[in-house]
Amino acid sequence: MLASALQKILAPALFLSLAATPVAGGETSAEALKQQIQQRSQNIKEFRALLNDPDQTVRLAALDTMLKSDDVAMRELAYGVCFNSADQAMRVICLKNRFGDLRTVVISIKGIDNPTENQEKVLNEWNGTYSFEVSDYDEKTGQFTTTGTYVQGKGQVTGTGIEFSQQYCNGGFQLVDGGTMEGELGCRSRWAGTYRGSIRLQ
Repeated sequence: MLASALQKILAPALFLSLAATPVAGGETSAEALKQQIQQRSQNIKEFRALLNDPDQTVRLAALDTMLKSDDVAMRELAYGVCFNSADQAMRVICLKNRFGDLRTVVISIKGIDNPTENQEKVLNEWNGTYSFEVSDYDEKTGQFTTTGTYVQGKGQVTGTGIEFSQQYCNGGFQLVDGGTMEGELGCRSRWAGTYRGSIRLQ
């Protein structure tokens, strides 16, 4: 069964490397280009089918192969499928890999019903978003560092969620539909208050 699964995955993966190789002499006729496009289209369909294979081991192996690819189209296809998958294992892998691609996390802050005067000032200061830089992300442990003015701290990716603790704010967000996370910030000092928000990963 494992050999069969690997064969399913390696065949289109091998084509990816071959398709990326330019034709000798750097010249490609219109007909040859058309054939390459048709083959690539078929290859993408095969990978999409693998991501929806009934066997979870095949799905996860295909996902891992695609997310490690240098092919942007393959990676985005993988993210599009796994963020919307009912398979929690795929969503976990999806989040861990996508977080490794991020350099900046932008949280869109939702409006507050009956905000206090201080919260109104904070919302105006943030202008609708709260953001921080991500560095030193370890895909194996899920740990990362947050940097930026007033937002230095540590964070953790666990399962389908992230948590972080910073100089003045703590946050926790969970994957919901598609590539979106929802949660809230709890802040201290002159930013005191609880603020709900969302993070778009795709």
